[in-house]
Amino acid sequence: MSELNRMLSDLSSPENSEKRVAVAPIPSAWGFHFARVALALVATFAGASGIAWAVSSGGERMALPATVVEPEPVLATPAPVFSPTQKVVESDIHYVAMNTTVPASVESESVNVVPVNVSAPQQKVSFEQQTAKQAASLSVETIELTGAQLAELAYEKAQKQAQRGDTQKAVALLQDAVKYNPNHVAATNQLAGLLYGRNQWRDAENVLRKGIQSNPNAATLKLTLARMYQQSGREESALNVLAGPVDLFDQEQVRVVSMRAGLAQKLGKNLEARESYQWLTEQEPMDGRWWLGLGVSAEKTGATSDAEKAYANAVKSGGLSNASVSFARQRLAYLHSLKQEANDGR
Repeated sequence: MSELNRMLSDLSSPENSEKRVAVAPIPSAWGFHFARVALALVATFAGASGIAWAVSSGGERMALPATVVEPEPVLATPAPVFSPTQKVVESDIHYVAMNTTVPASVESESVNVVPVNVSAPQQKVSFEQQTAKQAASLSVETIELTGAQLAELAYEKAQKQAQRGDTQKAVALLQDAVKYNPNHVAATNQLAGLLYGRNQWRDAENVLRKGIQSNPNAATLKLTLARMYQQSGREESALNVLAGPVDLFDQEQVRVVSMRAGLAQKLGKNLEARESYQWLTEQEPMDGRWWLGLGVSAEKTGATSDAEKAYANAVKSGGLSNASVSFARQRLAYLHSLKQEANDGR
C-alpha cells in the first residue's frame, strides 16, 4: 500500500505533470478530402474563366493567351479532437511520448491551365472601312460628248455589226453617225454602199448627195456616186458628178480625174478628156496610161503635134500592155506619115 500511495503522490506532484504524455490530435480524414475537392473546383473554375475571356476577346488583332491562374495552396486545417479524460490506471503502465507538433500541411497540387491560343476571326473591318472610304471618294461626273465623238462611237459599233452580218443594225448605227456628224465621210460612204447593196438605190443616192454637199472636196463620195450612176447606165450623170476643178493632189483625186477623163472620152467630149489627161501626165509623168489617153484625145481634137509627142512618151514610159504599146506605135507611125505627106505636098 505504501508503494501505491507513493506512486499516486508522485503523479499528483507538479513535477510529473510536465512529463505527462499528451495524446496527439488525429486529423479528420473527411476534412482533408474536402479540402482537395475544393482546391480542384477552384482551379477548374479559374481555367474555364481564362478560356472564356480569351474567346470573348477574339475581335482583337492578335490572340491573347488565356491567363494561367496559379491558385494559392490552401492548407487544410484539421479539426482538433479533444483527448478523452485521462484516467489513472492502477497498474504499472509505461507511457510512450507522442510528438505533439502539428503535422505538416499537405502540399496542394497546383493546376496549371495550358494556354489556349484562340485564333481571332479574319478581320474584315479594315478592308470594309477601306472599301467604304473608296466608295465615298468616288464621284459621278457627267461628260457631254460632242457630235463628232458620238458619231465615232456609232461608227465603231456599226463595224462590229457589219462583221457579224447584221446589216440592218449596221445601217441604223451608220445613220446615227451621219446624223451626229454630217462630215463623217467614212460613215456616209459605207451607209450608201449598204443601202445600194440592199437595192435601196434612191436612199443611197440621197445619202451621197448630202454627203458631197457637206464635203465638197470628198473625192471618195464622188467616186461612189459616179460608179453607181455608171453601173446603172447613167454615164452622163456620173461625168457631171466628177466635173469641177481639182485643188488637191492625192490618190483619191487621181482616181476622180482618171474616171472623168475616161467617161469624157467615151462620151465624145474630147476636149474635156484632153484637159483631164494633161493634168494626170503632169502629176504622174511616168505612167504610160495617161500619155496614151492624152495622145488619143489630142489626136481627136486635131492637135496632131501634141498627139505625136504623147504617143512617143507612152511608148517610152512603159507600164502599158503589149496591145497598148502596139496601138501607140501604130498611131505614131500614122501621124508621121501624115506629116510626111504634108511636107511632100508643099
